[in-house]
Amino acid sequence: MDANPLYQVMIVDDEASIVNAVRRELSTPPLGHYRYEVEGFTEPAAALERAKTKKFDAVISDYRMPGMDGLEFLKALAALQPECARLVLSGQTDMDSLIRMVNETHIYRFIPKPWHDHFLKSSLSQAIAYAGVVTENKRLADLVRERGIPISALDDGAVDQILIVDDDPGILASLSRILTRHGRVDDLFAAIQSEVAHHERPLLDETRVSVQITPSPRHALRMAKELNFSCIIADYRMPEMNGVELLQKFADEQPDCARLLISGAISQEELIIAVDMAHIFGFINKPWQDFELKLNIAQALTWRRMQRENRALAEMVNAAEAGHTAVAPP
Repeated sequence: MDANPLYQVMIVDDEASIVNAVRRELSTPPLGHYRYEVEGFTEPAAALERAKTKKFDAVISDYRMPGMDGLEFLKALAALQPECARLVLSGQTDMDSLIRMVNETHIYRFIPKPWHDHFLKSSLSQAIAYAGVVTENKRLADLVRERGIPISALDDGAVDQILIVDDDPGILASLSRILTRHGRVDDLFAAIQSEVAHHERPLLDETRVSVQITPSPRHALRMAKELNFSCIIADYRMPEMNGVELLQKFADEQPDCARLLISGAISQEELIIAVDMAHIFGFINKPWQDFELKLNIAQALTWRRMQRENRALAEMVNAAEAGHTAVAPP
């Protein structure tokens, strides 16, 4: 299997300069895990025509476009290619519009213009990885149903334990408060439903989240031996060890735990190392937007859950096949 597969990406923006800037960004080093073949369009209608003849792994679309806005375009594209990962790149939107876009088109990430360095690439790679897990989950679920394999409960209703590690007590308190408090932005999450049919609860549910905090990476590693975490959020710059080192060590203890890095001062090269070495699911900028923070964490939790369910479904399929083989005539 190619270690650096070529993914097909569509860019749609009525400004040709934006299309060219995104194309340039995706084709210049450092490239990270993925390589991209990019097609750009300034007319949404032309992009939809192209989607009828070519499969795309991801689309990056502007929101405000004349004739057909991003919501209308992405709904039409989803009808043609439901497995295509959808990202919105826009400098103008509002919460109501964003809620509609997430609810009606299941966008993966909203990227503000102008975008941060390396944020576009990391968002796109996460979107493609996330879409891959969703697709595999659907494939296995369909296979289980087709073969009539009995399905045991995959979601045990357990609370998601989230660990936050930051040497700043103010950051710890702020993140803990945001993740356990229901506010205006949470109306968004009431609208988001999982991409998988058997998940009916919102992506982030405060009643099923427990937040643990510590200023010490070493203490975090001791906690990993005592409690199973669904997600860890680690600051990059800390005295005892940096966030990448912590997340690498934490992954050795709990490989299924979703890993997020947070920082207000990190270079592009350092972030690439975080992706390559610690295999982080996402990166959160300081200062953060509450919406972006919660969306990143919610998607990380869902991605982790689906990975675990993929394994469970695969085990069901393998067990059924082994049983069939055992009773097959010689």
